[in-house]
Amino acid sequence: MVFMTTKIIYKFLSAIATTALLVSCEKTKTTIPPEEAHFTSQTIGNYYVTNSPSTVFKIPVGITAVSNADRTIQFSVSSPTGATEGAQYTLAGNSIVIPAGNVLDYINLNGIFSGYPTGRKDTLIFKLTGGDVPLLTGSDEYKVALQKYCDVIPVDFAGNYENSLDLQDDQVVWGPYRTTFSNITSTGATTATIRIINFWDVGTSTTVNLDWTDPSNFKTTIPVQFLYNDPTYGAAKISGVGSGTFSSCDTTFSFSYTVTVAAGSFGNFITTIAK
Repeated sequence: MVFMTTKIIYKFLSAIATTALLVSCEKTKTTIPPEEAHFTSQTIGNYYVTNSPSTVFKIPVGITAVSNADRTIQFSVSSPTGATEGAQYTLAGNSIVIPAGNVLDYINLNGIFSGYPTGRKDTLIFKLTGGDVPLLTGSDEYKVALQKYCDVIPVDFAGNYENSLDLQDDQVVWGPYRTTFSNITSTGATTATIRIINFWDVGTSTTVNLDWTDPSNFKTTIPVQFLYNDPTYGAAKISGVGSGTFSSCDTTFSFSYTVTVAAGSFGNFITTIAK
């Protein structure tokens, strides 16, 4: 009886071991992932087009597994803002080849600097459309926002500007008149101050701030300061209202501000300055 009981226990333990081995083998079974084409980075990129023939924006396209053969991936381009190939950008074609043994290559997008006047911004939508491998659902579209960019060299802003205009409620209330930019001082890697002589056409000088930290949003601001002595209301001060903008490509500036005296405010103004 003892022998039989021991034999039964042995068979039971053997069955458990065999089952565990099978389960272990099942868990370590190797699965080879399918090859699928996809954009490998975030779904939108910002391209600041510089005045250089070598300007390029690289859009990464990959496959999910290494292949032993070259893989061709096709794509299309559209623009909801009206950008056209040959006017705002160029491409080498509508497909790329990922070489055998690699999992990544790039669509090379070349922006056309002259195709971007001040204020123009475009969006391009790249869509993977086919090729040698299936597409990875949800990762087959990539958007690129394009706009012109010029390096900011603050000292280059020094000099006379003949077209200074003061606007209120979008209407010109004074100008054009001359202003002069001087005393340009760097205050950081992407900030500077400028002294503008004859701002508001009152003969005094006004200090303004420039900030180009965000390449898509160059900003001007005016700190609170004395502006001039009004013959009727006495000392007038100027202070910024939000921020204005400037273009390092066209050397144009706008400033948003208010002018106040002890008796009250003259209102909000925007001054635009150009050569």
